[in-house]
Amino acid sequence: MDDFGLGLLLQNRQIKKMISSYVGENDEFERQMLSGELEVELIPQGTLAERCRAAQAGIPAFYTPAGYGTEVAAGKEVREFNGKMYVMEKAFEADFAIVKAWKGDTTGNLIFRGTARNFNPGMCGAARITIAEVEELVPPGTLDPNFIHIPGIFIQRIYQGQAYEKRIEQRTVRKKETV
Repeated sequence: MDDFGLGLLLQNRQIKKMISSYVGENDEFERQMLSGELEVELIPQGTLAERCRAAQAGIPAFYTPAGYGTEVAAGKEVREFNGKMYVMEKAFEADFAIVKAWKGDTTGNLIFRGTARNFNPGMCGAARITIAEVEELVPPGTLDPNFIHIPGIFIQRIYQGQAYEKRIEQRTVRKKETV
C-alpha cells in the first residue's frame, strides 16, 4: 500500500531489491521498478516458500520444475531428472528478516496466527538476523511447547509492537444474488 507498511520504506528509498511472488498495486513501487531504481525479482510462490525453507535448513540450492521454459529460468542451471526438466534455485541470502507473530516469549519462541503462518516461519532463520515483532511478549515457560511454531534459536531480536492495523489492499465483493 502506498502509505502503509513497505510503502513507507519505498517512499524513503529504503528498499533496494524486492523478491516477491506478488507486488500489489503500489504506485511508488511501480515508478521505481520502471525507472530502474528498484531491482525486482518475481518468482513463483512455491519457489519463494522453498527458498526461505532451504535457507533456514542450511540447504544452499534445490531443483524445481516451476519456471522451466520461462523468464524465471533465464541464466539459471537447468537439469533433467527422470525425463523432466528442473531449474536450480538458490536459497535466500538475506541480511535481515522481519516477521510478525501473535505471541512470543523473551527467548524468541514464537506462535503465529492465521496467514502469518504462511511465510513468516520459513523466513525465521532464512537471514543472518531475524527480528520478530509480537503482539504479546511473555516470560519464558509461559507458552505451551506443543503450540510453538518457531523455536527461539532462529530469532536474534524480539519486541512487543503496538497499535496494530490490518489494511486490505483492494476489497472485492460480489453483489448479492436475488432469486
